[in-house]
Amino acid sequence: MNGCSRTQPFAAVAIALSLQFTAAVAWSQTAAVVAAQPATQDSSVVTYLRDTFSFSGEFRSRVEGGFGNDFALTPRDVYVLTRTRLGLAFKPTSWLRFYGEAQDARAMFYKVPPGTSVDDPFDWRQGWVEIGQAEGPGMRLRVGRQDMTLGSGRLVGSGDWTNVTKTFNVARATVTQAGFKVDLLAGSVVAVDTTRMDRAKPGEHFYGTYMTLSKVLKGATFEPYAFLKTAHSVKSKDGKTGNTDTVYLGGRLAGKAPGALDYSVEAVKEVGMYADDAINALGFVGGGGWTIPSAPWSVRLNSDYSFATGDSGATDGHHQSFDYLYGPQNPTASLTGQFSWKNIKDWRAGVDFNPFQKLTAKVAFRDYWLATVKDSLYNSSGVKTVTNAKATSTHVGEGVDAQLVYSFNAKTSIGFGAANLAPGSYLAQSKKTTGFIYPYLYLLRRL
Repeated sequence: MNGCSRTQPFAAVAIALSLQFTAAVAWSQTAAVVAAQPATQDSSVVTYLRDTFSFSGEFRSRVEGGFGNDFALTPRDVYVLTRTRLGLAFKPTSWLRFYGEAQDARAMFYKVPPGTSVDDPFDWRQGWVEIGQAEGPGMRLRVGRQDMTLGSGRLVGSGDWTNVTKTFNVARATVTQAGFKVDLLAGSVVAVDTTRMDRAKPGEHFYGTYMTLSKVLKGATFEPYAFLKTAHSVKSKDGKTGNTDTVYLGGRLAGKAPGALDYSVEAVKEVGMYADDAINALGFVGGGGWTIPSAPWSVRLNSDYSFATGDSGATDGHHQSFDYLYGPQNPTASLTGQFSWKNIKDWRAGVDFNPFQKLTAKVAFRDYWLATVKDSLYNSSGVKTVTNAKATSTHVGEGVDAQLVYSFNAKTSIGFGAANLAPGSYLAQSKKTTGFIYPYLYLLRRL
């Protein structure tokens, strides 16, 4: 690509970002002015509308680059992801709420057709009704298409990193009392379809319960949970097609300890049937941090280790590859997007700090190993990217993630980051030697 042709995408990106950011600012300021208009004695309808209706929204643009031909779908290229959301809430009484949200997500300057994680032109993202107590002790029931994150979000979470995030068609009942909360769930994940309106993923359903107990241990919460996912038309290792019923039994313990320490430990056991293979998989993540007392910049040192089983590759009637259900994997498993909580051993050590009041910085080192070479390396979408059962090393590689976020105020922020993957012996033996570098720059404006 010559210098002139490479300049054109950058210029177009800059123009798009400027125009869309200006429009977003004008949109939010206009809404604020309208809301601030004083009511008159004869404006009972206007007063009612102000008291019962509210708008929400956001605009985000992110410029990304992927460098490394062995891993990048758009090698040595720059593209821009835009996401615009507009929501409307209606609360006629204290115990009844309605909410709807539309979204337009687009990927520009891709060299290949963009995937559903980055591109989903104008669509219905959320639409639900909720009855019951909104906050505090009591009961509530929310039914419809909605965002949802449970606990750490590693198994069930909408996330916010990808341009198109997960939503669920689900009924969610919540009971809250002092020191106790339980969620009961039944529904389906929404499948993104760029050619028509999104809808529930055909043939796939999940059910579950998630408890939060805050008085079991001092300064900690204990969160036991159980989920069931059912799906049609999966293949066992002997090639037979059937249904899958996967049970997820796990728990999370998170809290703070004396000396400005914090910790979190989570483990999940999976059992069930995958066609005619018996499921036997395990996932674990544990870590903690230390906020250095009286240190400038609010320095917090932190580290964690995650593990997830992989499959043996043998036609033995067992399915050992861990399934992370509906958990977002980026940037949880890596900013690069080349890893997920599946057939992996991942050690991370990092530091978070605030050089200035409105500036947050995060830097982390990561070291990746496969749980077994008999299974594959999976990216953040759960797609196999490297398979080499003859490799003699499980060391995938290491890399550094760095992020900077500057918040102008509660509604506007910009961010920059970069991450890399330096190939280890497993990738070298698999002839994946280019490594991968991922830089990004974004701006976010909320209504």
